[in-house]
Amino acid sequence: MVKRARIFISLLAAAALLAGLFAMPAAAAPAKKADTSAYAAEVLRLTNAERAGDGRRALAATHSALNAAARKRAEEIAVKYDSNHLRPDGRKWSTVFAEYGIAYQVAGENIAMGQTSPAAVVAAWMNSPGHRSNILGLDANFNCIGVGVCQKADGTLCWVQLFINDGAASANPGAGKLPSDTGLLLWDWALDTWNYIDGFFSMASSFFKS
Repeated sequence: MVKRARIFISLLAAAALLAGLFAMPAAAAPAKKADTSAYAAEVLRLTNAERAGDGRRALAATHSALNAAARKRAEEIAVKYDSNHLRPDGRKWSTVFAEYGIAYQVAGENIAMGQTSPAAVVAAWMNSPGHRSNILGLDANFNCIGVGVCQKADGTLCWVQLFINDGAASANPGAGKLPSDTGLLLWDWALDTWNYIDGFFSMASSFFKS
């Protein structure tokens, strides 16, 4: 009788173990791998669309080193996101330029994490005054952009834009406006007129002094 009881208890324990195994939740499915290259290209397109809507020239995205530096920064914020734009080792974000041999006159950076699409991240940046200023070049005349996108193991996306003026265009604020911008054309005309008048009076002064 005792032996039968022990067998019965053993069978119950085995049944409970099997029931527990089958009741265990299934392992979480791995995050869907994003096409980060396609996402970066779409961020570029949306960024230049925003600039066009504000009457500004498109940013060039042919600077391969700048794109590589942006991808590096995206990988870094995947490791450690810092709202002050510090790198994981504590250095300033702009130190990445020297690592990739990038020369520039002025530079800026936009970072973000968690947005699930290019449209979402560009919209978030455009709704933030500082990020919007970088995209539109309101405080600096950027002419080149690098875009980096990195996906963390849990599927979270990290986004980076690096902006520079590489010296191929004037670094004056607002100079990125298209020539059709009436205000800029009037300003250029006023400067040209002033330089002409100033030159005329300088010549006249020299003539009478002689």
